[in-house]
Amino acid sequence: MANILTDRLGQFARYIAGEPSNTRRDPGTRIQSSDQILSPVKRKRATEGARELWRNYSVAAWAVRKHLDYVSTFTFQADTGNPALNEHLESLMSWWGRPLNCDVAGRHSLKRIIRLAEARRVIDGDVFLVKMANGMLQAVEGDRVRDPDRMPPKKLNEPAAYTHGIRTNKAGKMLAASIHRRNADGTYTLEREIGAGRLLHLAYFDSFDQVRGVSPIISAISGFQDALEVSDYALAKAKITQLFALAISRDQSDSFDDDDDEAESGYEIDFGKGPVKMDLDPGDKADFLESKHPSTEFQAFLHMTLQAALKSLDIPWSFYDEAYTNFFGSRSALVQYQKSCESKRDDLKETLNRLTGWRISKWLANGVINLPNGFDAHSIKWDWIPAGLPWWDPSKEIKGDVLAIENNLRTRSEIRKERYGDNWRDVVRRKAEEDQFLIDTLGPDALSTSSMVNEPTEVEEDDTDD
Repeated sequence: MANILTDRLGQFARYIAGEPSNTRRDPGTRIQSSDQILSPVKRKRATEGARELWRNYSVAAWAVRKHLDYVSTFTFQADTGNPALNEHLESLMSWWGRPLNCDVAGRHSLKRIIRLAEARRVIDGDVFLVKMANGMLQAVEGDRVRDPDRMPPKKLNEPAAYTHGIRTNKAGKMLAASIHRRNADGTYTLEREIGAGRLLHLAYFDSFDQVRGVSPIISAISGFQDALEVSDYALAKAKITQLFALAISRDQSDSFDDDDDEAESGYEIDFGKGPVKMDLDPGDKADFLESKHPSTEFQAFLHMTLQAALKSLDIPWSFYDEAYTNFFGSRSALVQYQKSCESKRDDLKETLNRLTGWRISKWLANGVINLPNGFDAHSIKWDWIPAGLPWWDPSKEIKGDVLAIENNLRTRSEIRKERYGDNWRDVVRRKAEEDQFLIDTLGPDALSTSSMVNEPTEVEEDDTDD
């Protein structure tokens, strides 16, 4: 009796996922890090698969662009407490952000560098930004960081092993990256090794022990490829069904004698000459062969496949199909998507903050920035504000924001950043400048006059009979 009870209890005291099963795929018992699972050859294949989709499938390319629109746009705002110093810092950052001052190749502005870096992070898994001695940036795409064919001499107290081109210490901290140059034949040649102090590594990580990034769309590559391939097959089939196919049937009694070699085959019809009128014999009839394609089942399958693929970037289906839901459903999906963008924006803000600190330290060392009395390097504060989302229904949402401010639930700065991604103080300052300009140009009554411009005028009623 005790043995029977023990056996029955043993059936419940378990995790089913940990038990082997013949009804589903066995994941095995070997646990590996992402860097081990995604070997150099597999990483290259996955990267090329994602790039192929980016180049040739409009839906995948659109999904990445839509992700970039919400994640990778920022505005620099100095916050030192000194208006003159704030203006000077913002002017310097605007100057440095131009292509000829920021990009070592002279092609991309800082805004575009950040956007392209996020695109590479999404497609390739990671990207590297090299801080040059002249204050410029050089972007290194992930496939160019790889294990060298010949290992450099081992340094004291440093392991010589590489993980996909990155050398780390025992704690896993990056010490250097092995940068390669692409050759025309598809091979790579070692260019140089760059220390971690000059590198910014922007990557998607999903575990603590991970050294190289893994693209978030790697789980959707198969789905996107399936959708692309079945769409191509469906298009080919649809083209075939659009060709005119005419079947003429006749009564059996009117059929031709098979032994009559000179019997005519029937009607000669040419649709290439425009509308055709057919004079058929009694009992004959003509029908067009057609196929209702693509079927509703195929369309439902394609939509389900694309929905699952877009989830790799957290993009709602209503972004792809605007008629999928109503206003409130779209609004709810947008709010949830905005929430999913926060952690991705934080990674880019950290990168921008490190770049900003590096550039400001150079300007301080070169005397470009002269700090006011009582200020030091630690007094310089700033913020990178992500792009805002304007009101969907201004007449209602503005009233709600005003009520939140009046009841001390939110600040003006918070709402302005959220809506437009800029500084509320700058808006007030510009508004005051506009008001003063109106007064100086049109006189003291300019403001009261301008406020009446859009007010409706009263129309006197006509008492005369029609």
